[in-house]
Amino acid sequence: MLKHLTIVILLALLSSCSHTNSSPHDGQTSDQLSSADSIGHFRVSEDAKEEKQAQKRPDQQVEELEDIPVEINANVNKWIDYFQNRGRVHMERYLRRSTRYESLMKKVLRDNKLPEDLFYIALIESGFSAQAFSHASAVGYWQFIRGTGKRYKLDINQLVDERRDPVLSTQAAADYFKDLYQRFDSWYLAMAAYNVGEGRVERVIKKYKTKDFWTLIKNRRALPAETANYVPKYIAAKLIAKNPDQYGFEGIDYMPPIEFDHVTLDEPVNLRLMAEKMNINYEDFKALNPKFKGEVAPLEKDQTLGLRIPPGSYEAAVIAAKESTVDKVVYIADQKEIQPYRVRKGDTFSTIARKYRTTVAYLRDINDFPRKRQLRAGQRIFVPDRTPLNVKRPSLAKKSTAKRAPVASKRQPAKYHIVKKGENLATIAKKYSSSVADIKKANNIKSRSVLKIGTKIVVPDTNKKL
Repeated sequence: MLKHLTIVILLALLSSCSHTNSSPHDGQTSDQLSSADSIGHFRVSEDAKEEKQAQKRPDQQVEELEDIPVEINANVNKWIDYFQNRGRVHMERYLRRSTRYESLMKKVLRDNKLPEDLFYIALIESGFSAQAFSHASAVGYWQFIRGTGKRYKLDINQLVDERRDPVLSTQAAADYFKDLYQRFDSWYLAMAAYNVGEGRVERVIKKYKTKDFWTLIKNRRALPAETANYVPKYIAAKLIAKNPDQYGFEGIDYMPPIEFDHVTLDEPVNLRLMAEKMNINYEDFKALNPKFKGEVAPLEKDQTLGLRIPPGSYEAAVIAAKESTVDKVVYIADQKEIQPYRVRKGDTFSTIARKYRTTVAYLRDINDFPRKRQLRAGQRIFVPDRTPLNVKRPSLAKKSTAKRAPVASKRQPAKYHIVKKGENLATIAKKYSSSVADIKKANNIKSRSVLKIGTKIVVPDTNKKL
C-alpha cells in the first residue's frame, strides 16, 4: 500500500519570544474563536515537505523589508484599554494559545524576509483558532476569504481547507503582505488593505491625496470603522503581547509549542480510524492536521498524503495507516455533526442558518459554496445535525438508563424502538402505551426535532410490560 513512508523529526522550534494575543475580530463571536481551546498540547516543528511548499516564489522580492513602526496615540490607547478591561477574557485566552504557534509562524515570516511582528496580525484576526469564521466568510488563522486564499495557492474544497493550516496559511499571508507592501510602501496601509482590500485603499489615497494612515482615518468616510480600527488594534495587541506583565497580564498559563513527526502515504486514510489504531486522541490528531475538514484525508496533487503525527509514533503510524485506508474518498463530518437537507422554494442560506442555529459562513464552508453561489430549490446540502446526542448515540442513552435502573425498575421501565417509515412520536407512544411527552423527555427530543428512519429511541413503558 505504501510507496514510501518517510519521517522527518526536526528539532523543536525553540523561542524565547513573548506571548501574543488579540481581541475578537469584528464579526466573530467569542464562541467561534474559542473553538480552538480544545486543541491538544504539542510542540511544533516543520517537515521537509512543508518547507518545500513554503519556499518563496521566484518572482518575489528577496530583500528584507523594513520593520513595522509603532506609533502610540489615542486610537491605540483606546484598544489597550479595551484589552485590559472589556476584552480581557479574550486577550488572556489568546495569550495562552499564542505560544503554540509563535515559533512556527515567525520562522515562516523570517524565511520570507518579513518582519516577525506580522505574527500579531494573526492574533487580531483569529485569536489563533483554525476554525475561526468571520461575517465575510473568512476562515482560519489569517482569515482568508476564499478568493484571496486561492489566489495565494491555498487548496480549498469540500475535503481540504488549507486556510486552517498554520504553515501553509502563514506562507500565503507572507506572500500577500509582500505584495501589499510593494504596492503601498507602508505597513499601515498594507494592513488596511489586508483588511478591506487593495482597491478601496488605493481609491481613498487618490481621493484624499495622502498616504498617511493616521491622516486618512481622521475622515470617517475614508475607510470603514473596522479598517480604521485595524492598525490601532494591531499595535495595542502587539504592545501587550510583547510586555504582558507591564500591561497587567501576569501569570498567563502559556501553551507549549506543538511538536510533531511526519509520515508520507500514497493512499487516502480515515483519520479517526487511524487515530484509534494508534491509540491517540482523535481531536489531538486533527489539531496537528487541521486542514482536513472531516475524517477522510485525501491524496494531494502529487498523489501523496503527508500527515503530522505525534513525536515517537512513526512505527505505530505505519501500521495504523495500512489498516485505515479508504476505497472511496468522501466527506465524513467529524462526530457525525451534519445531515443532508433538501433546499425548498424560498430557502436562503440565512433562513437555513437560523433554522439550524448556525452561521451562513459555516454552511458555505461545509458545502464548499463560494460566496456568490446561490441555492436552488431541490438541491441537497449539508446542515448541522441537531438531533439530541442520546438519540444519535443510543449506547449513551442505554448507559444512562442503566445507571438509573434501580429507580426506573420501580416506576417506569423502558425499552428501545427502531423508528420505521411512516412512524411518528404519537404512533410510537400509542404502540407502547406511553406518551409523547414521556418519550420526548426520555430522549431529550425538542419540539421541532424530526425522527429519522432507523433511529433507536428509548420508550418508557407505563404498563411495565418488558
